[in-house]
Amino acid sequence: MGRKRTAVAGVAALALLLMASAGTAFAARTADRSTPQSTPLPAPLSAGSRLSASPGERLTFTLPASLPGKNGNRVVSGIFVGPGTLRMNDPVITAVATVACDTPAGVYPVRQTGPGGPAEGAGGEPWVSVEVADIGAAERAACPGKVAALPLEQPEEHWPPGLSWPQSPWDVRTFLPGEAVTPTASDASAGYGDTLVSPGFTGKAVMRGAKAVVTAAATIRCDAGPGLYEVRWAGGDEVWARYRVAGPADPDRPAGPNHPACRDRAAEPAPGRSTAWY
Repeated sequence: MGRKRTAVAGVAALALLLMASAGTAFAARTADRSTPQSTPLPAPLSAGSRLSASPGERLTFTLPASLPGKNGNRVVSGIFVGPGTLRMNDPVITAVATVACDTPAGVYPVRQTGPGGPAEGAGGEPWVSVEVADIGAAERAACPGKVAALPLEQPEEHWPPGLSWPQSPWDVRTFLPGEAVTPTASDASAGYGDTLVSPGFTGKAVMRGAKAVVTAAATIRCDAGPGLYEVRWAGGDEVWARYRVAGPADPDRPAGPNHPACRDRAAEPAPGRSTAWY
């Protein structure tokens, strides 16, 4: 039975790297598709503020990335279809949640809980509140179809590039075939000599280093096709990390003089690739 391991690296570095106003939050209506990084951030929303929404509307809640311990927490309310999960989306932390179609008009509290916390009935002071507008019968009847058409939430997190990888199991970085990567762990449960395996690695990656921080040297296979790959501890089932292998025309990581093409590229892609979240 695989031992559970969690990547908890660089929290202190993150606080130093990303400076923002603690105690400030943001919230805004979310478009039906992912908002580009170049889109201006919504106006600040202080704790205790109230925002407006209609049944079936998806909201995005945003926190400064400098607040420690927020990644993975839940944003919950009895009016949400499901809880939102706070995820690093450099330079902020965001969560999305959709107002249920059968929500009556009124004002409802929104709270934060820890990972795996209750979706409803969370205690403590509300973080913010949502005022839900009344809608007509025709609009309410069309609401379930509107919600069903919303895009799936993207679980991938985007951490600052200067931090070690992975910061969490969904800290997805993009690598090229043939590129050398350095998985890093500062969790006390990850020890010297432990091995990481992934279908996209050329072989097993063995952790070496001091007790506090251990690293492994790994290389992306030349025949690794583009897509999302998983990393596990040898003998374990839990996904410890994920990474993306860039394709020849991937705009995120175009091939260049520092990343020459692999000369031993095989005709078939590496087996075991996960489904990509495109």
